[in-house]
Amino acid sequence: MKTSAKTIIFVLLSTAMGLAETPRQLGGWSVYPGDGNQTSNHVILLQSSSEAHYKDAQGNPVQAKLDIICAKGKLPAIALEPNVAIKKSAISFNGAVPTTRVSFSLDGQSNQSENWAVLDGGRTLSPYSEVRQGKLIRRWIERIAATKKMAFQLDGKAGELAQPTFDIRELMEAFSSVGCSY
Repeated sequence: MKTSAKTIIFVLLSTAMGLAETPRQLGGWSVYPGDGNQTSNHVILLQSSSEAHYKDAQGNPVQAKLDIICAKGKLPAIALEPNVAIKKSAISFNGAVPTTRVSFSLDGQSNQSENWAVLDGGRTLSPYSEVRQGKLIRRWIERIAATKKMAFQLDGKAGELAQPTFDIRELMEAFSSVGCSY
């Protein structure tokens, strides 16, 4: 199975940056600078936690996370860290990377769905296109630019149905504060 370099870098950056330092808060968004310098020449992770709290099998609260990477002033990657494990039967291994169907709604308007890449053993999902990844990411940012709430629906293992909802009203403000554009 082929995995793109961007995918590998994204997973590594998300993991490393999440542990790097205490984030700065911009509304519902946590801002993690990759190297402590928050200029447009560096990598920055913008992360928001889902509104709804779910409980795992042990009764511990679990939240999904929405991650957006800003690198050199541009937005190369978006990812969803779901709060449930994706069931194996929902994953397709027919393409260059494993994918799963992700349903979503913006401000409660009609559910749409598309294939997202399954990364990091199912702990991370990302919009995926074999040919036009950059255009796909821009389209996603344009979709949510004027949106207040975004909800996802995922099929989890053991019949779990996750529906993480994110308040994304301050996203554009967070982009401009860290020097990102799309």
